[in-house]
Amino acid sequence: MAKTSKKLSKKVAKLEKKAEGLRKQAEKKGKQLTAQAHDTFDAVSKEAKARVGKEPEPTGGGKGKFALLLAVLAGVGVALKRKRDQELDEALWEEPRSV
Repeated sequence: MAKTSKKLSKKVAKLEKKAEGLRKQAEKKGKQLTAQAHDTFDAVSKEAKARVGKEPEPTGGGKGKFALLLAVLAGVGVALKRKRDQELDEALWEEPRSV
């Protein structure tokens, strides 16, 4: 019984080692294909833009757009708060409380 389980565990270990090697090969091939696809996409997009007559736009700038959006939202928030405070002040002056 112990002999059989020992043989099975050796076979399983061999298969696991082989599977690990195949996984590494697949990862390497996947990275190569991804890089090739990216390069091909860049080349085709540049060619298409050249045919249309436009310069390829530089990528990036997402952080700047996000910062601008946050600044606009903060400005709107401050403006709304000031307007609310002004309305509350006017309401206090129009309807004084009785003491």
